[in-house]
Amino acid sequence: MSIGEVKATLEEANRLLDQGKTTIEGVGAELDETTGLVLATLHDSRRVEAERARKAITEAVREVKLTLRAIIAAQESGHDFRKALG
Repeated sequence: MSIGEVKATLEEANRLLDQGKTTIEGVGAELDETTGLVLATLHDSRRVEAERARKAITEAVREVKLTLRAIIAAQESGHDFRKALG
């Protein structure tokens, strides 16, 4: 694989990561809205199901944040490598 091909592949990977990031950001926005509704609905419930729902929402929010961080880190690494290639 030539340096030009590596650069092109890195550019394509970055484009795909941008698409993924946009999708995950959309999921995060929807999740934020859903979280507000779920927590308002369950605010005074002590039922086991309510606790499970709160826990699941919290875990989903965490996963969205972790996924966004991973995408950003991958983009930064790809950018640094592309820069090193010249």
